[in-house]
Amino acid sequence: MSRPIKLRRPPQFTAEIVDDARERLVDLLEDLRRITTEHADDIEVWGSAVTTAGWEIASLGQWLGLEGEAVLLLGGASYPEIAEHQGTSPSAVYARVGRSLTLAPYAQASGSDGASSRVSAEGVDLARAEYLQEAHETGSDSPGPEGAGAGDSLADRIPEMLRAGELRTTEIAAALPDYRRSSVLSTLSVLTRQGRVERVGHGVYALPRPTTP
Repeated sequence: MSRPIKLRRPPQFTAEIVDDARERLVDLLEDLRRITTEHADDIEVWGSAVTTAGWEIASLGQWLGLEGEAVLLLGGASYPEIAEHQGTSPSAVYARVGRSLTLAPYAQASGSDGASSRVSAEGVDLARAEYLQEAHETGSDSPGPEGAGAGDSLADRIPEMLRAGELRTTEIAAALPDYRRSSVLSTLSVLTRQGRVERVGHGVYALPRPTTP
């Protein structure tokens, strides 16, 4: 890029996404090794496993790419700077970045059907302002506002919200205005690792499906 960009600290939610991606990749490759070893003589099973793993790895790479662009924007890069670095166009970066989990709460629906999302310059400015505010706050690891009772924590409230059905990250954050966005996203990541909620789509969460005996 044309100038050095320094973050005050790594964005916590994005750091958790990287850790989650590392775990998913290790598990994926371990499963692939096991399946291709156990079914080395069955071309249909072997080929299907390799194909599925390949597409999942590609999807994971795209997911990390979006988060990387989000971090660059938080650090002060512009759409043209990211595009120059990647050898693409600013409009391509602009079209992708709304799908980042980190910047999704700042995205606005666009298009005739509202199916795509965009993060405007104003949205990026707001994200940076909140990021800088959180970087200066003390006790930022607190799960919620002061005075919240143990039974009213984010870890309790989010699963309760999902009893009515799956919700997008933006919907969950909007329904919890007393909590910082980063706290909501971090708690979702922790709950997912604990198995108390599950990610059922890009930025979509639900309660775990009951297992059949």
